[in-house]
Parts: sequence; structure tokens; C-alpha cells
Amino acid sequence: MGKKGLELVTLAAVAVFVFGACGSSSATQAPQLSPIPSAAPVGTTVVRWFVGLGKGNDLSAVAAEKLFVRAYNASGTGIYINLEIVPSASARATLKAEIANGVGPDIVGPVGDADRIGFSDAFMDLTPQIASSGMDTSRYSSVLMNFFVQPGGAQIGLPYLINPGFIFYNKDIFTRAGLPDLPTRVGDQWNGQDWTWDTLATVAAQLTLDKNGKKSTDTGFDPANIVQYGLDFPWTDARRMASSWAAGSLVDPTGAAAIPDAWTAAWSWYYDAIWKNHIAPSSKVFNSALLNYSSTVSSGRVAMALSWPWAIGTYGSLDAQGHSTAAFSNWDMAVLPTYNSRTSSPIDADTFVILKGTANPAAAFTAMLAIMANKNLQAAYGGMPVATADQVAWFAGMDSSMATIFPNNKVSWSVLQEMENYPSNPGPDAELPNGTDANQVLSTFFARLQGTSGLDMANEISNLQSQLNQTFTQASASPGN
Repeated sequence: MGKKGLELVTLAAVAVFVFGACGSSSATQAPQLSPIPSAAPVGTTVVRWFVGLGKGNDLSAVAAEKLFVRAYNASGTGIYINLEIVPSASARATLKAEIANGVGPDIVGPVGDADRIGFSDAFMDLTPQIASSGMDTSRYSSVLMNFFVQPGGAQIGLPYLINPGFIFYNKDIFTRAGLPDLPTRVGDQWNGQDWTWDTLATVAAQLTLDKNGKKSTDTGFDPANIVQYGLDFPWTDARRMASSWAAGSLVDPTGAAAIPDAWTAAWSWYYDAIWKNHIAPSSKVFNSALLNYSSTVSSGRVAMALSWPWAIGTYGSLDAQGHSTAAFSNWDMAVLPTYNSRTSSPIDADTFVILKGTANPAAAFTAMLAIMANKNLQAAYGGMPVATADQVAWFAGMDSSMATIFPNNKVSWSVLQEMENYPSNPGPDAELPNGTDANQVLSTFFARLQGTSGLDMANEISNLQSQLNQTFTQASASPGN
């Protein structure tokens, strides 16, 4: 929505859920400013908490949020939280409208990188509040703290819940092939070789089989009739895939488009994996019955895949009778390979932010820390907690939740603790100029790599840069799209 559209927002357009009240919403209605509840006791400082821009407005999360707010407001802190839960479909427009009209909330969250797009200038630098409160930030690693630092140096968030990237591997396939487990620590070798992306390709080549049981490296291998692939990159787009090689930005200091060298190498490597080495599926195969119509890991016919904790629930499931439908019994996770001796994990990270326009920064900061410390809210939102002590309980919960689907399967959860130390920063969802159009250009490029053989990659990447440059400089682009 452009600035003029924001100015035309009326107060009667859309219903929102507010703590203490019931309501419903319609995604087809225009955005409306959230009503500010007036139930706060006299003498308390009101802090408005806006939920819906990211996760947090599903039924289980709402229940946890309401319980927390009731308890917090009754605790005598002198701070009263008004919880405003907005439907996801209208949350972005509603928040923009509130900010434009000078009635924005205090706290927004939980939000991830993609959720914050279009609001980069709206969030308060937490540094003064961290200093004045005496908060000890040494509990957080510097790399995770830096993940929430804006280009201008503002610390807009604190580490909260994370989903580091890792390599999933099907241990049943590895066992049948007689291959050893993959590395679980950065710096470890695999079978006497440095754990690089080229090593991973070598492993994948040994695990890619045609209908006659021939490996992709065997004489007579039939690439037209592959029944098992060595690797895949589901749940990814162009930037997310390339960020598993190295962090990078598509925008140079002048605002022009620039393709990082590591990303050129990553996309070229991936293209060869599909069309030259035949160890990764094309888009046609990816969407076929062989690979469970894009749920490739759950098909049991992919040996390795770039994955995240939020994707684990798709590996297998239970049928109506409570029986496992998983196509394999044993799986584990490995650290990401290195590129040029460096490790990079595309990470999804949720946090809470405070708007610059808050009238009560100290109270908002205090309430935000209380929200982030609540274990029930952490559990409701999902994702791996950043505190090591909380991670142990989270790992146990993950094991318990999967016990009926993958009985007796042992997962090397420590891999996630390794990967959190190597976050790709900027993240794969970092904001781009004219983002809607820029991401469409990237999507078209990535789909072309996955679906078209015989391409000249140097030419494709040159064209990508030209198209992005044109997109970045379009005068009619709406900032934050």
C-alpha cells in the first residue's frame, strides 16, 4: 500500500482480536486502526503489544498469550499490557496504517526477517535501554546479536527463537550404501575428506540410483530413469540456496544490483547437479509422484537435503489410526559443508521489536523482556530457543513428538547448536529495493535453473543482474514491497 492509500484508511474497516474481547476478521476488508483498549488500572503504564505481523495468532499461541498477559497484568509491575491480535492477512496493512496515523503500538512480535520488510525505519534502537537497564547481553553470542543490527548500527532486536539450516540425511539410504555418517561438528572431515560442497556432491553421486540400481558414477547409468536422488534443496529459493554457501547481498553500496561471487558459484554448482551430474531432481521430477509431489524428503527417495527445524514435521506423519506413514525409519542431521573454508547457515530468527514512536520506551522494553522470557510462549511459537538450558528441553520435546513416527531414531541435535554460530548475515530474506518485483525476478531465475537444460550460466547470471538492476531503479517502485 502506498502513502496515499494509508491516508485514506478509515476506522471502521476491519475487526481485530483484542485481549479481553472476542471478535472475527475478514481478509477482504480494508485495514483499520486497532482500537486501543481502556481497561488499564489508574496509575499503570499502558504498553500495547501487536501480534500478527509474524507468527502468534494461531489458536494455541493466542491462548498462551492471553494467559501470559492476564498473569503479567496482575503481577503489580506497574505496567499493563494491552494485547492486540490482528489477522495475518491484514496485519501488515493495519500496522502501516497505525504508524502513518501516529497511533502505532509499542511492541511488535514475534517477527522474522521477512515479517519486518517494509518497516526497516520504524523500529527503535534498543541500545540505550540495554545500557540503562543494566542488562547483561553476554548470554547471547555476538553473531546472533549482530543478526539484529541494522546497516546503520541500530540494535533493533535480541536473539529469541532460531531455526538454523542443516543437512538432513536419510540414514536408511546411507546404511544400504555402506557409507559412514555425515559430520556433526564444523571442521570435522567425512571419510578422510574435508566436508565441502564438492565432497557432498561426491557423496550424492554414490547415492543417486537409476531403475537398474546403477549409481550415477557407473557406466551405463540411465539419467532418464532415476529412482533415488543424492540431494535436494526443497523449501528454498535462489537466495536461501546460495546463502548456504556464503552470506551475501544483491545490493552494492550505490544501490545497484550485484551478484556475490559465492552465489554465482553456488547456482552454477546446483545447475550442474541437476543437468550434468544428475544427482539432484529437476523441477519436473521434484513435482512428480516419485518425489511425493514436492515433499521430497518424505518420499524416502532423497538421500540428503538442505533443511530447517520447522521442516522436520514434514518428514513423516501418522495416519488416522495413529500409524507412521514415514517412508524411512532412521534419519539424522549434519553440519553444512564449507565453501572456501567457511561455513554459512541460512537462519530464520524471530524476535520482538519496539516502535520508535513509543511514548514509554523503558516500560515497553521491560514488558518485551518479560514476554521473551516466558517459556509457555516460546513453546507456543516453536523454533529453537537461544538459551542453551532451554535448548535441552526443546530437544527432548522434539524427540518426544517424533517418537511415534520415527521410533528409536537418535537425532544429533548438537548440529543445530553448531549451526547457530554460523548464521548467514544478511539473512536470505533480507529486504530488497522494490522487493515484490525483485523477488519475482529471482523466482523466475531459480525456476529456470531447475526446469531448463542447456543454459549458459554465465549469461543467465548476467541477465539476472541486469533485470535486478532495472527493478531496483524503477521510479514507480513502492518502498518496502
